[in-house]
Amino acid sequence: MIETISLNKVSMTRAGVRCFNDAWPCSLLHSTRAYWFEFDSQGDLIDTDLPEQDDGPAASALSDDCKAYLLDNVTPDWAI
Repeated sequence: MIETISLNKVSMTRAGVRCFNDAWPCSLLHSTRAYWFEFDSQGDLIDTDLPEQDDGPAASALSDDCKAYLLDNVTPDWAI
């Protein structure tokens, strides 16, 4: 569901987006596509392929979950 692409980059699969959306019913994220997030060494988001129209609280929460997965090895509850 969440896959490490490189040292500072993770991808969220379509199946992962579906599970995330189940936990966030008002999410605007599309389960028909995958998303990726890239963070710097301090954990700040530096790049993503998230379209502007998909941005919002759910996208921010997904980014936070991906950062915790990448930097702290924490799998979100919705991904278990």
